[in-house]
Amino acid sequence: MAENEQATPAEPKRTGLEKALKIIGNVVWGLLLILIAISIFFFVQYKITGGTPQILGHRMYIVLSGSMEPAFSPRSLIFVKPMEPEEIHEGDIITFTGAQANSKDLTTHRVIEIERDEAGQLSFVTKGDANDVNDPYPVPGDRLIGKVNLALPFLGAVMDFAQTKEGILALIIVPGVLLIGIEARGIIGNLAKKPEPDNPDDEV
Repeated sequence: MAENEQATPAEPKRTGLEKALKIIGNVVWGLLLILIAISIFFFVQYKITGGTPQILGHRMYIVLSGSMEPAFSPRSLIFVKPMEPEEIHEGDIITFTGAQANSKDLTTHRVIEIERDEAGQLSFVTKGDANDVNDPYPVPGDRLIGKVNLALPFLGAVMDFAQTKEGILALIIVPGVLLIGIEARGIIGNLAKKPEPDNPDDEV
């Protein structure tokens, strides 16, 4: 008794360029997913709490000026970890409310010198890396918000954009629909590639 063997066509081998393009595509897609996730997190937390978004114990702020270049540029997203004044050292970059009592403006500058008064209260002499002179007033310890641990360039602009109607559409809704479509296409493709069960009628 003989069997009719049906040869399965071999899949074409991918070239090195095709493999490289696939890897690059996967990396870009992964970064896009991370960006979408951060945008959604930032937007939802801001809308729910109305306060400063936080992640992993860090507050997130958008840099508005170039006073700290080249450490980070305008529209960067900085991650600030709340700390006590005693934990700050010279050279640290800190975020603080205005040194004057009535000021609520936020500033992020580098600590040039740490001072302690007769009562033992700490204050910080600060300066922007791009500035020629120190800030006019020392920063009292009770105006400290925290220390900058991470700065991501240009991501602040994306976060700002994500809070607009156009940003929600471009960064959340459209990529979400595309992701669903791509996943659905992959599932359908995998189902189509499933081998058919052997047909006993092929045997003679």
